Amino acid sequence: MLSGFANDWSLRLFGTKAYLSAVTLILLPLAWLFSGKALRGLRSSAGICWAAFLFWMVLATPWSVWRGGSATLLANYVPRAYLDFFYTCAFVTSLRRCRQWMYVQIASAAALLISCAALGSIGDDPGGARFRIPHSLFYANSNDVAFALLLGISSFLFLFHRASRAGRLAGIAGILLSTFYAARTGSRGCVIAAAAMLILIFWLSRNRGKVAAIGLTALGIALAASIGGESSSALHRLSLLASDASAPDETESDMASVASQLQREEVLKTSLRYTLSYPLFGVGPDQFAAAVSRDAAEAGRQVPWIGTHNTYTQVSSECGIPALIFYVAVIGVCLRSNLRLYRRTRDLAAYRELAGLSRCLLAGTLVFAVSAFFFHMAYSPYLPSLAGFTVALQFATRTPG
Repeated sequence: MLSGFANDWSLRLFGTKAYLSAVTLILLPLAWLFSGKALRGLRSSAGICWAAFLFWMVLATPWSVWRGGSATLLANYVPRAYLDFFYTCAFVTSLRRCRQWMYVQIASAAALLISCAALGSIGDDPGGARFRIPHSLFYANSNDVAFALLLGISSFLFLFHRASRAGRLAGIAGILLSTFYAARTGSRGCVIAAAAMLILIFWLSRNRGKVAAIGLTALGIALAASIGGESSSALHRLSLLASDASAPDETESDMASVASQLQREEVLKTSLRYTLSYPLFGVGPDQFAAAVSRDAAEAGRQVPWIGTHNTYTQVSSECGIPALIFYVAVIGVCLRSNLRLYRRTRDLAAYRELAGLSRCLLAGTLVFAVSAFFFHMAYSPYLPSLAGFTVALQFATRTPG
């Protein structure tokens, strides 16, 4: 989780990567295999669905429009992202380790804020000036920054379940700073995901007054950040969803933003058409763009190399409807498990930390589930990390310490 920041910072300071991820890519599988708990995750329904998802991806590869490309995707995705689920289940084996792992995620969220402050800037974008971290290996895209900041907010929530006043103040600072930078990205999908997370936290909270106060403060900061300076307004970009790109009062950036939305709608239709045309195995893992390009070439047209901008149709169009069922089942199991655990523990002082962990994971999973409608990130490490942590926490409730 931290190696990406180490690489970014090392590139800026020394002109070379830190290569921590290369080291862990070798050591983690070895530690996992000799842990004695390599298949611990399969004791859960989420683990079974997650294994079934990979099984179906492998089955879909021989039917891919470009088998070599799908095989390359699997070779990179499995060790670098997919196995995060099983790593977490194998190594995070007690409540104490769950707490430590959450602190690592908080440290990662804090590192992202440091990167935003030190390396971030407003860049030119066809849809308006938007905040990003130029030349970053992972956060050069504004939407990626916004999504990671929202997941960071879900981690900062854990600090409210600590007895320390300093910890709670740090949590508030982390949430407000993350809101400030996320608003400057102008990410419409993340605005919707953030609203869903705020509603969830307000609904679950026993102290809704404090939640409302922090929420209103964050909203004020978001408005100030998105309106002031050179950054585009997230609220304005949202209002363009129903705008007419040919309206005379539209600016050039407005028309570009509306055109981007129309393009995404067209891509969504195409991904749904592929889903219905290839319902069993799709066009091949990570081969949506290749299939679109192939069909366009046969029709004598040229099209940009573009993804689905929707994780769910990415899975269904590339791997088939069965793969989508397994993928969505993992998300659903995580939401249900964390919600049930939080409701059982939120009123028990002895389980304050357990309630905090389950609430953070519930919020993070909801952010992913909503954002997945706007970004194609099926082969990212986000879901396996969230699902693995969820299963590890469920196991930890039965493990002393």
